[in-house]
Amino acid sequence: MWQRSLSAIVLVMLAGCPGGGGEIGDTCDQHSDCGANLQCVSGTCLPRCQRAPECGDGFLCDGDGLCHLATGQAGDKCTSEVQCAPGLSCQIDGDATDADGNLLASCTAQNPARPAGSACDADADCRNGTCALGRCVDLCSATRDCGSGTSCMGVPRVEADGAMFQGCLPATGSIAWTIPVASPTSDTILVAVPDVARSATVVFAVDDPSQRVGARTVASPSGQPLYTKPCEPGLQPGCDAVVAEDQYHAQPLRHLPEYGQAVLQLPSSPSVPLEPGAYRINVSSFRANGAAGTAIPRVTALVKMDAAFFLDLHFHFLNLEDHPCEAAFGDTTLDANAARTAAFFQTEFLGALRTIFAGAEISLGTPTYDDITGKADLDGLAIENVGSLLSLGTAKTGIDVFFVRTLSPAGLQALGPNPGPGGLPGTPQSGIVIGIDTLCYRTWTQLARLTGHELARYMGLYHNVELEVTEHPTWRDPIADSDDSKDNLMFFAELGGVVLSSGQQEILKRSAVLR
Repeated sequence: MWQRSLSAIVLVMLAGCPGGGGEIGDTCDQHSDCGANLQCVSGTCLPRCQRAPECGDGFLCDGDGLCHLATGQAGDKCTSEVQCAPGLSCQIDGDATDADGNLLASCTAQNPARPAGSACDADADCRNGTCALGRCVDLCSATRDCGSGTSCMGVPRVEADGAMFQGCLPATGSIAWTIPVASPTSDTILVAVPDVARSATVVFAVDDPSQRVGARTVASPSGQPLYTKPCEPGLQPGCDAVVAEDQYHAQPLRHLPEYGQAVLQLPSSPSVPLEPGAYRINVSSFRANGAAGTAIPRVTALVKMDAAFFLDLHFHFLNLEDHPCEAAFGDTTLDANAARTAAFFQTEFLGALRTIFAGAEISLGTPTYDDITGKADLDGLAIENVGSLLSLGTAKTGIDVFFVRTLSPAGLQALGPNPGPGGLPGTPQSGIVIGIDTLCYRTWTQLARLTGHELARYMGLYHNVELEVTEHPTWRDPIADSDDSKDNLMFFAELGGVVLSSGQQEILKRSAVLR
């Protein structure tokens, strides 16, 4: 008998089972049959899990890295995808909520549709029955329930008027999605902001460039009114340009409808922080005189998910041959190749920009350079053609910076949206423009301050104070700690300073352009 037992032990050891020495792929009966950092799953030694999707459909991954078959059956209550047996998914049950305000869900037969993370327009597009922020979202209780690169977070469900559920969304970068609008005027949309989001951007656009587009009103998830469109001078009784400007500056959120495209960025100030939940925005188009428009707006929303500290600048050079200010750039042609190596660009210009943004704890990434040819009509840029130039940008992170020979009308040195559609390239507002003729009477360091000012506007800052503040004391930015100093980067004058207040730094660090 002893001989037979010894033989059995030898055979088992050779098979790699009991004794804890089993390697990946070896057969097993229990976890202890497998080597360190391995587990026994369906009779095979496999690596321990970090995330539930590594275990397969219908399994959860516990804190020890072990996969467990889910037991939830159809109709059972659940809070996470990993609680439902194979072939089922955890799907939201209407708009009912639990004691903590989270939407209730139950195990339901999977839809024959797209997996988590796929693009979607409606719940039916998703295997898991939940479409949010333009993608299929698995419900979760902890981040290990989610796939790699995603985290478990609070997500507003617009179909339930903004009630929250815990879902798996990308942990870094930005998420962009489109929101349908049904009518040209006064259509209310909900913009979902997850509880980890750093900022939210809403881009409104219409195909008719002779009409303006934007928000009429904005309310926070808690119901706080943040914005009402200022009155239209000459169209509404008692409204003139001063009254409209007073109304604009008095609000917690800065926004104005614009021709063709407009951008709304949240927050405008640290004193009115971004709230998780659904922002309620009334969207409209407007004719040139401010009356109701006829164009149906298109809306794209974008949320920045993580803290980021790198600003990538993408420099584009139009034709600057035989420029009257060539003495400022070595009596040669300023193009992509020259900018890559020239001291005036790398040391004076970029060095000054690095110093400006270092004040907000933002580092410049490695810049890119390219020449734009065949666009003679844009070399000397008239303000009405700015959209045609900015639409050429392709950067999803950072900001496109276009250098042109001149800007008109005369005296215009730089131009860009305020704020810009960070993270959305190829729109008529995707970037800023710098007129190189400024170098006929300014230094590269002074041009860097001008460029930094425009970049900061693109990222969501406003003038710290307006020229007319003596007569109109409220005409200041919404950030409490930015004073009226001309030393501030956002001072309206061309030769202002480079100082940024703590509040201004906070808004810059929330920008969707950062990585």
